[in-house]
Amino acid sequence: MGQASNILGDGYQPPARFHDLDEVNHAVSGSNLEFLQLKSGKLDISLDQMSFDGLSVDVGTANLPIRAVGELDPARFSIAVFANGAQAMWNGNPIDDSQLLVCPPGVELNGYLSPVYGWTSLVFRPEWIESLEQIMLLTNVTHASSGSSFRPTPTKLTDLRQAITNLVRPVEFPLGSLAEEWLMTDLRNALGAVLSDTDVPTAKVMTQARGHFMTAKRAECYMRERMTEPLSVDDLCVAMNTSRRYLEYAFSEAFGTSPSRYLRLLRLHEVRSKLKASGGQTTVTNEALSLGFNHLSLFTTQYKSVFDECPSLTLARAGT
Repeated sequence: MGQASNILGDGYQPPARFHDLDEVNHAVSGSNLEFLQLKSGKLDISLDQMSFDGLSVDVGTANLPIRAVGELDPARFSIAVFANGAQAMWNGNPIDDSQLLVCPPGVELNGYLSPVYGWTSLVFRPEWIESLEQIMLLTNVTHASSGSSFRPTPTKLTDLRQAITNLVRPVEFPLGSLAEEWLMTDLRNALGAVLSDTDVPTAKVMTQARGHFMTAKRAECYMRERMTEPLSVDDLCVAMNTSRRYLEYAFSEAFGTSPSRYLRLLRLHEVRSKLKASGGQTTVTNEALSLGFNHLSLFTTQYKSVFDECPSLTLARAGT
């Protein structure tokens, strides 16, 4: 990863490589783990870390199978997202790259990881989960005595991976604390969407179509009024006095997509409107940043995917 210190301040740690497990024992954020190398060979563990505002992020890889046992952070929740091809056995449960491992504070992590193992761990304050629990009824996560594995829908897991990537790679145009707030909000939105899958029944008969539509419509108005603010779906649930699960149902039925994706689309359309109305007297960078798109390469990809043209072409046409 590149230098992320332009938004993460002193909490960013330069990438480190380890060839001795004794050096790794206390390197993983918020844990007290003991490691045992299970296969002969030269060990190579890469670990990038950053921390700020109660959140710690570790991105790591290991080239040999390793046994691990110990206690996770006693004061914070831990969630692991696994790299493509990763496999492990944690607390008796097989884990692969389509799953998340969600652990309440202080639980034991006990098992082994496979060769060519990669992971990203998010360690964060209980307030994140407690607010999610209030709107999502996540009692199975918050009161679990050990880690729980979940298999979210692929699109939600992809969104979470992208939000993590956005957070840990450099912002192309630093905005200080504002950029950090946007990126943290995107991460919380993606994380909340993934965790909502843990409490969604396999089948539900929709009997309140009109109610769903009215809720989605009110939420859309709230989004439009706060287009330039780093609005989270958690905030939206509180404002609408509803659960995330209900809001997901409402948007799916009324608008055919999730609230977080709908919010992103609204902001993309707003950028497009500003570019078209500018007469060419603005820049793509200014308009994208004003709507919270801090990674211009990702913004351009998303914009082109929706509108089938690059934002620079939209701007050029506006100036003719």
